[in-house]
Amino acid sequence: MTEPKQPHDALFKKTFSVVEHAAAELRAVLPKELVNRADFSTLTLRSGSYIDEALSGSQSDLLFSVQVSGKPVQLYVLFEHQSSPDKLIPLRLLSYVVRILMRHVDEAKTSGDTLPLPVVIPVVLHHGDAGWSVASRIEELFDRQLIEAAGLSELVPRLRFVLDDLSLVSDDELEGRALGLIPALTLWLFRDARSPARLARSSTRWLAAMAELWRAPNGLEALRTIFRYIAVVTDESVATSIIQAMNAAQPDMKDDLMTTLAEKWEAQGEARGEARGRAEGKADSLRKLLTLRFGELSEVTQLRIASASEPQLDRWVEHVLTADSADAVVGV
Repeated sequence: MTEPKQPHDALFKKTFSVVEHAAAELRAVLPKELVNRADFSTLTLRSGSYIDEALSGSQSDLLFSVQVSGKPVQLYVLFEHQSSPDKLIPLRLLSYVVRILMRHVDEAKTSGDTLPLPVVIPVVLHHGDAGWSVASRIEELFDRQLIEAAGLSELVPRLRFVLDDLSLVSDDELEGRALGLIPALTLWLFRDARSPARLARSSTRWLAAMAELWRAPNGLEALRTIFRYIAVVTDESVATSIIQAMNAAQPDMKDDLMTTLAEKWEAQGEARGEARGRAEGKADSLRKLLTLRFGELSEVTQLRIASASEPQLDRWVEHVLTADSADAVVGV
């Protein structure tokens, strides 16, 4: 499985390459007849990626196999996160389905069991600013008048994909899917993270879910993954306000979640350091961390930070989460 290059792809693969999470999402979006006949205990993540090389920096895909009525079916999931729906996605999906089928044929040549071909069901997860407004069937890409007039309907390719359009899914509907904490929080972020204002408003609805995840076994690392995504894709003020809201509801969580902002600020500081000096970038990160944890900094503390060496700043950053005050961190 190739490493994704975008934060959306990274969170998608981190969440849905776990078969339990993928099964929950697929149960929610696949046709009910298929869900009723599928044995999701057999759901297996297959290796390989089928997206075009030109799109590998902006999209991510996963392929699963599952037994349906005792027979194999392959579920191809494409994560579509462009700002507007792609008019040609049915054509691209058809090419991916053909690649999957051709791989099946190549692998089955030694046994001679190439037929019947496995059924491949494309699933698109979309979270653009607006709803999906273009074709969801490849037949719609052809000249409809010509097809109808010349009786060509049986002579053009046919393919429809399953669409999960998150822009149309409410908080109530997300919760009603019974996805589990990690998939539900992931889909919430995909839906709202494009708009900092919307994310800030909807975050209050999901504070309890985040707190529950924090208390769950192995939940802390999953929650940090969620907050790394928030820190990277949205405004700094939104990430800070969510941490502050969670601290009010669950004070013990603040130190754990501040590490995600610390990582982001340190990375930014190092990037700026190439032009302005590493120490200055680290000093800026330390000021932000101390302000988030303890409030407005005293003039003495700010002067200490401004005059500190890079090794001093590194030591102080390590003590932010354990100190009782900003002055204690910088030794005032």
